[in-house]
Amino acid sequence: MRSTLTALSTAVLLACSGAAHAAPEAGSFIGSGTTQFFGFEIDYTGLLTGSVLSSFTGVSGYDITSVTIDGTPLLDSLPAVGDDLYSFSLTVSPGEHLIAVKGKSFGGFYVGSYTITPVPEASSAALLLGGLGAVWAVSRLRTRRRQKV
Repeated sequence: MRSTLTALSTAVLLACSGAAHAAPEAGSFIGSGTTQFFGFEIDYTGLLTGSVLSSFTGVSGYDITSVTIDGTPLLDSLPAVGDDLYSFSLTVSPGEHLIAVKGKSFGGFYVGSYTITPVPEASSAALLLGGLGAVWAVSRLRTRRRQKV
């Protein structure tokens, strides 16, 4: 019985350990051109979070007119301030992805950064729940057998 419980616990731990992409990936970029593209490729489903920022000091800076991720436009969080901040958090599927920044330089530049955190696949979550259920069932059976004795 103990070996069955140990085997089930091991299976649950292996299911939790998941894919080879356990650590988040990160990237950053900087630019001052009118239209620039920054691409990355992943082989897993992930949560993409990050931001693109520009600012003005006096008459010098960079005016971002749009930021898109795979063609989807993002909104400027600071539209009336003069500075531009485009934040994002979205799930991306395996494959190639493109961040496009458009704007105009007035002697300045913009900076951007992103992090991709792996999202567990549904099959891994199902295996985990199944394993936990099996461990619970074995434990409950052991408790009932002890009570009868």
